Amino acid sequence: MNRFARSAVLALTLGWAAGALAQTTGTPVETSPVPLPPEKQAIVKEHIKRNNVPATEFGAPVTIGMTLPDTVELFALPQDTVTEVPKVTSYKFLVTGAAIAVIDPDTRKVIQLIEK
Repeated sequence: MNRFARSAVLALTLGWAAGALAQTTGTPVETSPVPLPPEKQAIVKEHIKRNNVPATEFGAPVTIGMTLPDTVELFALPQDTVTEVPKVTSYKFLVTGAAIAVIDPDTRKVIQLIEK
């Protein structure tokens, strides 16, 4: 193998190794939750009315970003929302006095508030 070919192979190998190292040692990036668009919010509101979903009361108002305790019951989103918006299939919700809170069940954080 001539010197040029060996240099090219070495450069490719080092480039690949550097790329692999960069991919495995980086800081994980947290993706932002995807809020429900208005048409999906309407489906959730209708589901709550049709099924008389009970409201959950807290001592303080529910706010975006707050983490709910494990003792709080969360409800699954209506099927139409799940099938039409695949990125939110795992989201849950609960009804409070003033709003509908959309929750990421993995973190139990409130990601969106929908006016009732």
